[in-house]
Order: sequence, then structure tokens, then C-alpha cells
Amino acid sequence: MSYAMQPPPAAAPPPAAPRRPVPVTLASILLIVMAVAGLAYAIAAIAIVPGTIDRFRAAVGGSGGADIDGMVTVVWIIAALGAVLAVILFALYVVLALGLRRGSNAARIATWVVAGLGLLAGCASTVVMGVQLGGDATVGTPEAALADAYPGSWVALNVALGISQMVGYVIVGLLLLACPGTFFGRAPKPLPPDPFAAPALAGYPPVPAGYGPQAMGGPAGGYGSPYPSAPPAAGQSIPPSGPAGRPQPGPDDEYWSRPSN
Repeated sequence: MSYAMQPPPAAAPPPAAPRRPVPVTLASILLIVMAVAGLAYAIAAIAIVPGTIDRFRAAVGGSGGADIDGMVTVVWIIAALGAVLAVILFALYVVLALGLRRGSNAARIATWVVAGLGLLAGCASTVVMGVQLGGDATVGTPEAALADAYPGSWVALNVALGISQMVGYVIVGLLLLACPGTFFGRAPKPLPPDPFAAPALAGYPPVPAGYGPQAMGGPAGGYGSPYPSAPPAAGQSIPPSGPAGRPQPGPDDEYWSRPSN
């Protein structure tokens, strides 16, 4: 029995890009919103500094001297550092959001780290602002005058913004936990190999168990076996092969081939 040569398998088409999960889209949008909110807060903090300082100097008058100038310098430094930090965080959040949308696992891990640090910083700043909001400064001191120089709702706005930021970090972390790992390049666990599968030929996929030549009635020894269809039955003799594949004569053949007298 002869077997026709099978054509080589066609090249598989390239796999389609995985569809972006909805939690990834929501997490990236929330990161960008938080970045814009932080940048807007920093700009507002710088914008209110001149009016705050004018009200502060008017409240303390000419007293204080170097202490008043030092407090004014601290106010400007805090506002400038807040603006620089807001710009850095804005760029970082945008990069992380774009990385999440591309399915970068490094961006997902970095987002978790940033969310954890931001959550801790938000808790600390909220506690500090809450203490300032509920505490009573000594009337007539420069500290009390500086606290009164800020807009009336500024401290409450800081507390609300800190709580909102903490909630945003928690939501981003939960959304990334809900995303499938395959979107971020984590391949699923491979299946164990089939111990009953036939060995694969060069350039062909492995043959499942039950579909080999033996199961289909083909030669037991594979291709090129001396048995065209099936192995000989029990007790059946196998004629020896001579040169060029011709069977060698047996004893009976020699008896009948001798010339008669």
C-alpha cells in the first residue's frame, strides 16, 4: 500500500491583537483624570499665594521682621514644590495610562506601586489637614494669621481632594486586579503533553492518539515497512528476501526446479 505525499501545512495567520478589557480602559481614564486634577490643584495653589501673602502681611503689620519673611518664603517654596510634583505626576500618570492601554505588564506593576504610595501619602495629608481644620491656633500669633489668610474653603478643599485621591487609587488598583492576565502578556498555563499521541513528523503537527497508521490499518512498521498492509499472522512464514528484493528459493522450489530424468 502506498501513501500519497501530503502537502506542507500552510502558514498560520498571525494572531489577532487581544481586545482591550473594559477595566483597563476605565483604569487608564481614571489615571488621566487624577493627573489633570492634581495639576489643576497645583496651579490653583500657586494662584492663591500672592493674595494669601498680602492678607498675611496686612494681618501681622510690621511686626515679626525676619520671622514673617521666612514664613512667606516657606509658603512660596511649598507652592513651587507642589507645582513641580504635580507636573511630574501628570507625566507619570499619562505614561502609565498609555502603557496600560497597550497591555504592558510593567505599567500595571508600576501603577500598583504608585497607587500604594499615593494612598499612604493621601492618608498622611488628610490627617494633617484634618488636624489643622479642627485645631484652634493661638489668636494673635503669625501662624494663626497665616491660616486665616488662606481662602475660607481652602483647607476643606484639601481634605476633600485628599479623600478623592485615595478613593481613586483604590479603584484603579481594584480595576487592574479584575483585568485578565493574558492581556498583559501572561500566557495561560500550558496543558500537559498527551502520552498517547504519536510522534510528530518534521514540519507536521503531532498526530493524536488513535489516528496513526496502525489505527487506520496501515503498516505496523510505519512508512517503508516490508509488509504492505498488515504484519503476518502467527505461524505464518516470512519468505527471505534476496538481491533486488526478490525472494530466495526454498527447499521445495529446488525440488520442483530440478530436471526430471
